[in-house]
Amino acid sequence: MTVPLPILDSPAPIVPLAHLDELWFQVGGTLCNLECRHCFISCSPKNHAFGFLDLETIRGYLDESVEIGVREYYFTGGEPFLNRDMMSILELTLTYGPATVLTNGTVFQEEWLERLSRAEADSPYSLEFRVSIDGFSAEDNDPVRGPGTFDRAMKGVRQLVDHGFLPIITVTRTRDDQDETALFYGFERMLRNQGYSRPRIKILPTLRIGAEADRGRAITPMNASLRK
Repeated sequence: MTVPLPILDSPAPIVPLAHLDELWFQVGGTLCNLECRHCFISCSPKNHAFGFLDLETIRGYLDESVEIGVREYYFTGGEPFLNRDMMSILELTLTYGPATVLTNGTVFQEEWLERLSRAEADSPYSLEFRVSIDGFSAEDNDPVRGPGTFDRAMKGVRQLVDHGFLPIITVTRTRDDQDETALFYGFERMLRNQGYSRPRIKILPTLRIGAEADRGRAITPMNASLRK
């Protein structure tokens, strides 16, 4: 039996936005230096479907965000640090509230991190980094994120730690047979062995859209659970 989904007879109502806790910026567009096989928006070095956000655009939205009570700001991509305005964007954002950057950690320059460390020290707000790594060894990570990416990402993690940051390592479960507890402790051991004495780890599910869907792991249709 198939239960039909309801169909609206009239357009959905439009409700003005009165309040927002978090504001996300796809500051890196869809351009990334990596081409991860599970990327849910299919970012790659060749995907220019959505461009970078520049400093003045961000400034306008930050000003607007104050009126609707935004408490924190997130920056994603693509890879945010391919955007040449990224340092200035984060420096500006730290005058409005706490900021978090989602990054693959492979393109950091020492001068950037020195600059951002100073910006956080001068701000009443925090600057967080979330670094995406999907296996606690090159053998597990690189088939998902590309050859050599494990070593490059771990170099980025060490750079962040050396500059006083405590990055959150975000790990996507890319196989259905992965045990989340084993994955967590495998990362914890590896990070401590790499010199990160206070590792922070977040395990995430795979979003089965975009590149993940293209490799045959598409999301289940909404009404599949209604079929008998």
